[in-house]
Amino acid sequence: MTPVRILIADDHEVVRQGVRTVLEGQPGWVVCGEASTGRDAVAKAVALRPDIVVLDVSMPELNGLEATRQIRRAVPAKILILTVHESDQVVTEVLDAGAHGYVLKADAGRTLVEAIRALLRQQEFFTERVHVVATSRSGLGRAAAARRGSGRLTPREREVLQLLTEGRSNKEIGAALGMTTKTAETHRTHIMAKLSLHSMSELVRYAIRNRIIEP
Repeated sequence: MTPVRILIADDHEVVRQGVRTVLEGQPGWVVCGEASTGRDAVAKAVALRPDIVVLDVSMPELNGLEATRQIRRAVPAKILILTVHESDQVVTEVLDAGAHGYVLKADAGRTLVEAIRALLRQQEFFTERVHVVATSRSGLGRAAAARRGSGRLTPREREVLQLLTEGRSNKEIGAALGMTTKTAETHRTHIMAKLSLHSMSELVRYAIRNRIIEP
């Protein structure tokens, strides 16, 4: 039987080790890779082409929301969010980005294996505490999109935003994203204009409020 190949993406090594132990205890399941940043998660998903990606929301360089979008565009893997976040906004946005399941870390001991089995059966899976929000997310997602309106950022701008609010310079952002320093600076200008923000402190507050980075 062909093994089920799973990629684990979380910025805490102890979490990755715990998840690996649980998953590799299942017959026929293999952890084919681990990632500690969102950007590394996307790269490894493309390179390793796993069947399942277990992905946290809060990660450096590229948050789980953006990583989900990029993985979904690149490979057919099923994406299971494993996180501490249970707010309506986070659940709605990540699932609308293309995740197939959502498990809270507090529930992982009981439901992680069950969730992956559901995804392998082409079913969605939601931990109990977010189930109501998850199953009604289409309407919530449309409402959220309407609130963001024309100020919504492009995928590249969201990547630049996260790196900016992590304290990276324009030069460092350019190197990380394969663009010139001038292009990174232009993206920064566009981001500030779209969001009607005027300082880095305002930008950081925006990123924290929208779960792009952790406070």
